[in-house]
Amino acid sequence: GFCGCIGSRVCCAMGATEQPDLEALPSPLVAAIPQINAPKASWRREADGSAVRTVPAINSDVLVTGGPHPSSVDWLHHAGCFGYAAPLDSEDRIVEAVFRRCRYDSHCAVAEIREELTGKPWAEAVDTEQQLLAWWCRRCWEDRKTKEAADAVKRSDDLLARGFTLSSWCRFRTTARRAGHQACSVSGGTTDVLRIWQQCRQARGWPVEAAAEAAAELHRRGRADGGSMRSSAVGDEATLQVLEACCGDSRCLGRVFGAGGSEALGAVRRLADERLGSQQQQPRRKSHR
Repeated sequence: GFCGCIGSRVCCAMGATEQPDLEALPSPLVAAIPQINAPKASWRREADGSAVRTVPAINSDVLVTGGPHPSSVDWLHHAGCFGYAAPLDSEDRIVEAVFRRCRYDSHCAVAEIREELTGKPWAEAVDTEQQLLAWWCRRCWEDRKTKEAADAVKRSDDLLARGFTLSSWCRFRTTARRAGHQACSVSGGTTDVLRIWQQCRQARGWPVEAAAEAAAELHRRGRADGGSMRSSAVGDEATLQVLEACCGDSRCLGRVFGAGGSEALGAVRRLADERLGSQQQQPRRKSHR
C-alpha cells in the first residue's frame, strides 16, 4: 500500500527501494538500560599473517567503572520490554480473577485456569494453559513491583514518556492503575497517564496494527490537504503524531517510516530521543542552593 508523503520527513510508501540502516531506529529501550562499561576484546595481526584475539580479564571492579554493578540491573524486566507483548482482554480478565483467588499459590492457579479451559479441544487447552500461567507469573511479578513502577514513572514530566514507562512495567490494568495512582499522588493527572498507558500498551503489544492505523491516518491527512503539505512544521507535526500513535515502538515506527529511508527515520529518532530517550530515564536531581 501507499500512504503518501507529508512534508519532507514523513514518507511511508511501501516497497520503496531504499532500506535504512537499523541504526536509524529509535532506541528508548536501550537508553533505559544503565550504561555499564566493560573491556572489549581486540584483534591484532602477526607478522606471519595469523590473527590473535586478546580478551582482557574481567573483574567486578572493572565492570562497575562508570555504571552500576550488573547484579543491580533488573535484566529480566528489560528483556520483557523488547519484543513487547501484552495479554488479550480475555487473558487479562482470567488472570486477574485467578490472581485475586489464588495470589501466589501456583497449585491454586493451575486448578483455576484448568477450570476455565474445560470443554476446549485438547491441544488448544494445553497451549492456552501455558500462556495463562505465563501471564499469571507476570501478574505476580507486577504485584511486587508497583513501587518501582511508580518511581520510574515519576522520573519524567513528559506524558508520553510516563505512559511508555508505565506500559514497560505494567501489562495489567490493575497494576497499572495502582502504580499510576502512586506516581501521580502529588502531581495529579492519573487519568491522563492511564489513558496514555492504554494507548502505549496497545501500540507496543500489536505494532503491526498500530502502524497500519498510523499510516492510514497520514494518508487521510495528505489527501485532505491535497498533497500540498510541504512545510517542515507540518512534517514535525506528522512525525510527532506517528511517534505518539506508535508510543516509540521501533517495530511500529519502522513500518511507518522505513520506506522514507534514513532521513525520515532520523527525524523520528531525534524526536524519540527527546521525548523518550536517556534524559527521560534518569532520576530527578534535587537542586541545592
